[in-house]
Amino acid sequence: MRKLVMAFMVLALMLGGASLTAYAADCTKDTPFDKVWDWGTTIGKEGMEKNKVLAKNKADRVAACTKREAEKAAKEAQKAAGDMKKKLGF
Repeated sequence: MRKLVMAFMVLALMLGGASLTAYAADCTKDTPFDKVWDWGTTIGKEGMEKNKVLAKNKADRVAACTKREAEKAAKEAQKAAGDMKKKLGF
């Protein structure tokens, strides 16, 4: 048990320093984290049940990514509007 705990701690420290992209640059592409998550959520499932879980995970990721992109665009638009007001003297 002690060896298992030590191995987990070493793995956590090693992965803590690694820079994995948590979010894909393109909303439709899967990151390594996404693939591991999908694998973990489909352990023991087969056929339609597995496909249903994978489709739901993909849809949730795309929806969250789209929401992040929209919020980022709105924030950039507000910043640009503020910069324009400063330039015009308002």
